[in-house]
Formats: sequence, structure tokens, C-alpha cells
Amino acid sequence: MRIGAESLAVARPPVREVQAQRTPASMGEIRAALGRALEAATGRRPNGRTVDVLAAQVSLETAHGQSMFNYNFGGIKGASQQGQTANYMTREVLGGHEVRLQQGFRAYGSLDEGARDYISVLSARFPQAYAQAASGNVDGFAHALKQSHYFTASEDQYAAGLRAAAGQSTQNPAPAAIAPVPMGLATSAELSRVLDAIASTAAQIADPTPKE
Repeated sequence: MRIGAESLAVARPPVREVQAQRTPASMGEIRAALGRALEAATGRRPNGRTVDVLAAQVSLETAHGQSMFNYNFGGIKGASQQGQTANYMTREVLGGHEVRLQQGFRAYGSLDEGARDYISVLSARFPQAYAQAASGNVDGFAHALKQSHYFTASEDQYAAGLRAAAGQSTQNPAPAAIAPVPMGLATSAELSRVLDAIASTAAQIADPTPKE
């Protein structure tokens, strides 16, 4: 008997709103969770440079892990695989104007659960950016994210923030063009300056299941 594609679809649980709560984590804890998630996804220990790039992005999106909510690593909108969503206010730029919106964001029960879904969303929705992260290319990662409309800040500002979070110089950066993918922290004051510059224009990851 031939099985239709609809029969193979995995039924997702109903969406359930949970309370928005801050779930701060140290960058050491975030790096460790990212490492475990990458190893689970690829079957091998992750390259340190890959963890550096992804941890820098999480740091940028969560104010060094101190403004993480419901273990959401990158402001992923919508509901988690378990159907959990949390609503809270966020700032975005629409039509050139900063606006405050209440939106639903994926919520998780643990740091590891959030890390695994963050890796899953990046690899599925932003494969070019994920490939650049895998190669350790901070500027290529920022460029690919910008091309995919991940954030509304300027590419230069976002890339500078990533470099600062990753401990790389923000002066005279390399071109942001995507580099070929191989086969097979700056000071806290500098990072804070960059974070302040882009805080009002950072956008969260789009809902992985947009209604188009």
C-alpha cells in the first residue's frame, strides 16, 4: 500500500501559552549546551570555532545570556516542538520606524532543549548562515543572516557585535561576503557599546512555519 505524504507528517501538539520568564545562563553554560546540541545534530564533536560563532550570536541576542527568556537562544518566534509559546514585548523596526510589539516566542523547559531547537532552526531555515558558522566565519555568518532577513540592524553593526562577542577585533573587519565553506571577547565595554548601538533594531528569527 502506498503511503501518502500526509500520513508521514508528524502531528504537533496544540499551542499552549506559558508564562514568560527570564532564564539567565552564563556564557559557559550556553557554550556547553551548544556543544551538546551540535554533537547530537552531527554525530561528532563540534569545532571550537563553530561554537565561538554561535555563542557570539546567542550572546548578542540575549545580552550575554542575562536576558534569555524561556531558554530561547535566538528569539525564535512561534511555538516550540512541544507547543509552548510565551508572549512578551519586543522592539523591531518596521518601515524605518522602531515599534514595540507583543509577540509569541518559542518556550522551552531546559537549556539543552532550547539549544537543540536553535541549532535545528538555523540549519533548516538559514542553511547558508549555518554553513558559515560551521566554518567559523563570523562575517559570512552575519552576511548570510542579513540576506535571509534575520535582523533589521545594519550588517556592519551586527557583524561588529558578533566579532566583539566572539573576542575578535571590531576594527578593520574582513569583507562580509560569504566565504567558501571547507569540505569534509573583546572588552566588555566595547561589546556593551556595540550592543547598545543595535539593541533597538535587532530582529528575532522569523516564525519557522510562516503562513505564506
